Amino acid sequence: MESLTDNVYNLIYEDILMVRLKPGQRLHIAGLAKQYGVGLSPVREALSRLTATDFVVATPQKGFRVAEASQKDLEDLYATRTAVEEIALKMAIEKGDESWEAGIMAAYHRLSQYEKRSPLKSMEDYQEWEKRHRAFNLALITACGLCHLLQIQEKLYRQTERYRRLWLLAGLEGGKPLRYAIRQKPLMDAVLARDSDKACFCLREHFKKAQIAISKLI
Repeated sequence: MESLTDNVYNLIYEDILMVRLKPGQRLHIAGLAKQYGVGLSPVREALSRLTATDFVVATPQKGFRVAEASQKDLEDLYATRTAVEEIALKMAIEKGDESWEAGIMAAYHRLSQYEKRSPLKSMEDYQEWEKRHRAFNLALITACGLCHLLQIQEKLYRQTERYRRLWLLAGLEGGKPLRYAIRQKPLMDAVLARDSDKACFCLREHFKKAQIAISKLI
């Protein structure tokens, strides 16, 4: 069962992703408590927990603020995520079994079918798409078998989501359909063919294009 602190944590997290709480903005505990209709303690606890995600920064004597967003940080994140996911992808291709392959195909199918039948017209549509997008991303690398590596990847994924949200919201406002799954099919095919070199090339190209697209919006 979700606690009050969990609920506040999710509200602040989402407000940062939606840029309702802007990069660099001071986070006043009393103000947030009033905004969310809760006491001071759940807000303080939620902010303390959010520092572990690097979405929130705590400064002695100054309190909390939203982490800055910048081109430099975007480049750093994608360079690091590329390195980490290449390791995970190669290991997954080496270790993965038939169940892993089936999981990839199932996750891809759920994502591609959603994109075909459900153009993103609302935040609810986007959130469902994000859930399926994450499931496909994780399906590709989960067979690497290294829990700590996957935990690092999870944190990097959430950090890049903050930037990716800018790109997706721009598309949502423009009424553009998402074609993510179609563009990711060569990656999936290379992974299922156990072609590590081609799979890593597709991964690098995907991240490079995503970074270029997002850079225009920062």
